[in-house]
Amino acid sequence: MGAARNRLASLALASAVVLAAAPLAATGDLSVTEPEPILELDVPDVSTPHLTRSAPPAFRAHFGKADLYLPTFFHPVDGKYDLIIHFHGMSSVQESNIEKAHLNAAIVSLTLGFGSGPYEDAYRDPVAFARLIAVSQWAVGRSGRADGAKLGRVALSSWSAGYGAVASILRQPANVNRLDALLMAEGPHSNYLGKDHQRVDDAPLAKYLRFVKAAQSGDKLFVMTHSAIHTDDYPSTTETIGELLRETSV
Repeated sequence: MGAARNRLASLALASAVVLAAAPLAATGDLSVTEPEPILELDVPDVSTPHLTRSAPPAFRAHFGKADLYLPTFFHPVDGKYDLIIHFHGMSSVQESNIEKAHLNAAIVSLTLGFGSGPYEDAYRDPVAFARLIAVSQWAVGRSGRADGAKLGRVALSSWSAGYGAVASILRQPANVNRLDALLMAEGPHSNYLGKDHQRVDDAPLAKYLRFVKAAQSGDKLFVMTHSAIHTDDYPSTTETIGELLRETSV
């Protein structure tokens, strides 16, 4: 368990380094793309996944807005496998990260648009996250690499705007109970209290605070990384994570 958590932490740090450079080009592409209608940002229809196989033993599946990747060394352990769901970032970057970190887990990557709004809207439905997990399990089962294994631990990963999906997902207690790890690069964000932009609103951070406390007790893993990018109308990740650290006396 300790080794697996160390590998998850390594993946988060690898993501922070790679995502700080590679997805910047993707962000540029997204900025000139019209956002998809919100209704189309929901979890895909389970009846119409399109599967494609790469050279064995890697496996890829595409369904709706999601891309599933099983690394070359993927294999169930004691009849279970782990799943990482990453929001915002090219799937190729996540594939590279998981291969380099040598983390034995399936990874699903979703890029839904520009800004956090599309991500938050897509998972505002209380059952949307459960449906995403169900379709992901279906695709892993179809890969021929799971040997009838069941889903074990689940981790959420996000970069920048992808925190919007995490925010919506964490609002549902059932989702929080299902999660074992949370990896956030350049997130989360909050709002300012008052017009002087001196105080961070703690209310939107309450859901993350609960996860921090669960991590402090050893029940979950929580990794956050942030930059020092200045923001004008809302707190930067430097300010937001600083507030979380103060609230938890870390």
